[in-house]
Amino acid sequence: MRRWIYPGAAVAAVLSMGAVIGVILAEGPSSSAPVPAPGGGATYLVFCGGVAGCPRGGVPAALRRPIHLPHVAAGTRCPVSAPGHKVRRGSGAGVGPGPIYAVSLGPFGRTAVLPFVLPSRAGLFGGSAWGGQKVLWLGAPSYHGPVLIRGRKLTGRGGLGFGAGKIPLAEVDVPPGPAGGVGLNRDGWRLWGGYARLRSPGCYGFQVDGTTFSEVIIFRACLSGVRQTGRCESGVSHGDKTATQP
Repeated sequence: MRRWIYPGAAVAAVLSMGAVIGVILAEGPSSSAPVPAPGGGATYLVFCGGVAGCPRGGVPAALRRPIHLPHVAAGTRCPVSAPGHKVRRGSGAGVGPGPIYAVSLGPFGRTAVLPFVLPSRAGLFGGSAWGGQKVLWLGAPSYHGPVLIRGRKLTGRGGLGFGAGKIPLAEVDVPPGPAGGVGLNRDGWRLWGGYARLRSPGCYGFQVDGTTFSEVIIFRACLSGVRQTGRCESGVSHGDKTATQP
């Protein structure tokens, strides 16, 4: 679903699939320790990671619109966004109405299902109580302005964060122009990488805000196996009935 702020804004239907990498599930986080909520991320500097030329500050206040993600009753079907957007020749499929699209591994582009892994003691997300999965973001040539990405779990209190840190970021502030120091593709697309961080299966949503639009991307998260197969593992326990539905 998408809310256009200015009628007549054009969205290009093109998607460039980047390489996606997997992570390894070793052992879940301890449930006895307090779990810190996602926090921070509200500056371009956090996003740029020291890349030269990063602007100061963060996204304009106008992008901080109220969260309009829906609430979904536990045990009901997750109303995932329409997947399978093959909007660029030779590219994989993405999820989202545009002009910003989410891309990840496995079935995500075809089904809006994100297989994620719990923290590994010696690997990715080590020392964190938050698992996650790689998510790439692509911006259409029709929009090169600032982008604000936030999200939450739609079926309960479980949060949704970003980044690879021990404590996830609460949001992603993307500066205008070429994102992440990677520049523009020849066809004008922006590309930046990152991680979606979560702790349990269920129904989740991203809210992506720009100066002329506010879009919602809803997806279902499932646990992937120890070998990071890129698919949902039926033998992995979960606590949300929405995780069992396609």
